Amino acid sequence: MQGGEEKNLLSVADASARASKEYSAEPASHHQSSLSLRHSPLFIVLIALLLRLAVITFGPTYHITPRRDHFQFGWEMGRIARSIATGNGFSSPTDLPTGPSAWGPPLYPYILAGIFKLFGVYSHAAAWVILALNSIFSALTCLTLYWIAQRMYGLAVARAAAWTWAFFPYAIYWPTRVVWETSLTAFLLSLALVLALRMADQPLGKRDWIIFGLLWGVIALTNTAVLSMFPFCLLWLMYRLPRDSRRFTGAAVCILTTILVMTPWLARNYATFGKFVFIRDNLPLEMHMANNDRLTGLWTRDEHPGNDPQAMQKFQQLGEMRFMEEKQQQVRQFIVEHPVLFIGFSLERAVYFWIAPPQANIVAGYDLSFARHIGFLIPAILAFGGLWISIRNRVKGSFLLACFLIIYPLPYYLVNPFPRYKHPIEPEMIMLAVYLFWQASRVQIRWPLVHKE
Repeated sequence: MQGGEEKNLLSVADASARASKEYSAEPASHHQSSLSLRHSPLFIVLIALLLRLAVITFGPTYHITPRRDHFQFGWEMGRIARSIATGNGFSSPTDLPTGPSAWGPPLYPYILAGIFKLFGVYSHAAAWVILALNSIFSALTCLTLYWIAQRMYGLAVARAAAWTWAFFPYAIYWPTRVVWETSLTAFLLSLALVLALRMADQPLGKRDWIIFGLLWGVIALTNTAVLSMFPFCLLWLMYRLPRDSRRFTGAAVCILTTILVMTPWLARNYATFGKFVFIRDNLPLEMHMANNDRLTGLWTRDEHPGNDPQAMQKFQQLGEMRFMEEKQQQVRQFIVEHPVLFIGFSLERAVYFWIAPPQANIVAGYDLSFARHIGFLIPAILAFGGLWISIRNRVKGSFLLACFLIIYPLPYYLVNPFPRYKHPIEPEMIMLAVYLFWQASRVQIRWPLVHKE
């Protein structure tokens, strides 16, 4: 009898303990699921997208000024998109009809043209859709940044970097206010880095090389300047992959795929202009406006056909090819006559690439230009600090990040360094800054003990 009571008491106690564990496990499980949701990269992407859509809608940033017939609605890209949407083809990047154009890479203007066809040229609806599309690319960059950081630095840095990008002011500003390919380029470049890191860790077949080549072909047709990163990615893969002939075959397939993606546009340019034009042709004008006899070293706005009526008329009279050839001759003459000044201007622009060009910021009667420079400089310092620690710790992929910070900006040192030119590498800069802070948080400072008598 007594033994039976003991057994019953033990069974009741066991049941009570199990119930207690189940009760306590329920909120713990709920807490864990809540944490996993908050740290999910897709959740971060969703929050980033909703934030950007809210800025567009309630800003409302899609109310783009109609001044100068909506020229700020994509500037030259908007003009070309309008020409495409109205049936005049890829032409007329300024206010006057100037004929066929190769002013910029074709992908983004054709995207704009498709939206214009569906929602109206320069309409509020088209502006909202375009900025929303930019925001999708910007939000998806949280995902690619998460993957990059996870492979290079681990899960903690990946989460912090993705969340930082979701709320980083300039990562919100560019997609929600500026009709340009900036956010798309940043996403595509980060995706290329993801693929490069993955390819270095696994056996590769032709399909992997073809996909990599396709991506770089799309990048070339989006922002041709970014193509400077392509050879360095290939060189890094050649170094990381097993030493056999397959890596050379794969690289050849990748390069051939990239060329094939670009070929239709290159053929169009040759057929249109009667000469080889590598995707775009406006570099001579951009260099001339930053290197001319006014000796400013920065962009002379009133010489641009989009701003100066005389330059626009000359552009219309000569046509795009002859106009660009004339600017190329002027640039060459300036460099020959003023080589020291050209080098000095280029070094000055190299500094402005990282601290932003001079721009008056008057607030309550105070010029905050210096504060603006500091605001751009601090992320750059943190990024280079993170790069230095990555190299010191021999983190795989540090070479590619070094190319992002050192090689990518070089073409922009020759022209006016607009802040948006730096945006394609800002996701990686943010990741490096986060890694710097994460490493700093692990440093233990041992203060000497002070003994009181």
